[in-house]
Amino acid sequence: MATRKGNKNRIFKFYLPKDAWIITLTSAIWGIGSFMYSPFQSIFFKALGMPLLYIAVMAAISSVVTAVALILGGYLADVFGRRKVIVIFSTIAAGSAFLYLFINSWQFILIPVIIGSLCSIYTPAFNSVLTESMRQDMRPSGFASFAMLNTLPAVFAPVIGGLLMVHYGDINGLKIAFFVSGILGLTAMLYRSIKLGETYKPKPRLKEPFLKNFREMINDYAHTIKKANSDAKKLLWYTVTSSIAASFTTIFISIYLVKQLSLSPITYGLLSGITGLATVIVLIPSVRIIKRAGLKKATILAALFSPLSMFIFVSSNGMNDLLAWSVTGGVGGAIAQPSMSTLQGNLSEKEQRGKLMALFSVMPLIAAFPAQIFSGYLYANVSYISTFMLAIPFYIISVLILMRLNIK
Repeated sequence: MATRKGNKNRIFKFYLPKDAWIITLTSAIWGIGSFMYSPFQSIFFKALGMPLLYIAVMAAISSVVTAVALILGGYLADVFGRRKVIVIFSTIAAGSAFLYLFINSWQFILIPVIIGSLCSIYTPAFNSVLTESMRQDMRPSGFASFAMLNTLPAVFAPVIGGLLMVHYGDINGLKIAFFVSGILGLTAMLYRSIKLGETYKPKPRLKEPFLKNFREMINDYAHTIKKANSDAKKLLWYTVTSSIAASFTTIFISIYLVKQLSLSPITYGLLSGITGLATVIVLIPSVRIIKRAGLKKATILAALFSPLSMFIFVSSNGMNDLLAWSVTGGVGGAIAQPSMSTLQGNLSEKEQRGKLMALFSVMPLIAAFPAQIFSGYLYANVSYISTFMLAIPFYIISVLILMRLNIK
């Protein structure tokens, strides 16, 4: 009896059922390589000679391609099942890192970027497997466990990426990181293809011409939006506004800190690692925070960290402020990941989950398209800090939307 009570009072319970464990472990292994280059990817593009505005335009194009892939991916996940879609397209995505090794001019960067974006087709199936593998009452613990394991590479890998840039230069150093990502990614995907099971068996359908299937897919998405309850629709609007805010910040932060403020890539890697470490530490009590506060309050709390973090960033005046920015972002992310994933899973029915999960990603990406281009114009032509400042009111609007949810 004492043991049971002790288990109930534990701050954190690691919970990942078989299929959730397999995709989490393989994602974490792949993440060791991808976190070596991802914080510095905009610097890589700039080092190849890509103009600042073009970097933003390319990010916007990538968002649109990803949105199309997710729309198709959500449909495929519900029509053909999860496993096949995940295995095929995550393997291609992992292998696409090798293409960067052959890029020596910015004019060709769009090729691997678009291929990687198209491979996002597996994301709705991936998210569906995570949700369906877990008991509903254990989803906060499950998503916290997933986030913790996947964030661990972010604690140390960015520093390795920074070291490679310092010793081998921006281009060659990051090409080494891309190579490592490709090797680790393909190894992890091979294991995933062997071990991953199926969590959803769709009803058999008759084979139809492509155009008929395409019309059916669009109609299915329209039906999914219509059938979604009011809280799901509000959550969709939250993802849109927070995506617009993020579009004003994520593209140029690394360029601003490393190229404009002359921070060493190693120092920026350390700041990224501190964000990852803060996330891992706070993920431990995050489930208790969610259970005690409730999903709505926990999600609002997490969202409040975004405008706070960006306010600290735009008003920073030294390394202490940048450290505070890193920690604040990590704490908010730690609470946001399990609470938001649980909320999305709870608000979606199994038969429509693939498509609704896709919409939670597609609508933000569509909204990001003009915001990303505008951020490039602001950064290149107005002032470096203006694009970061514009993110704050959109983050505040997103918090206000969450406050209108009717759940506890």
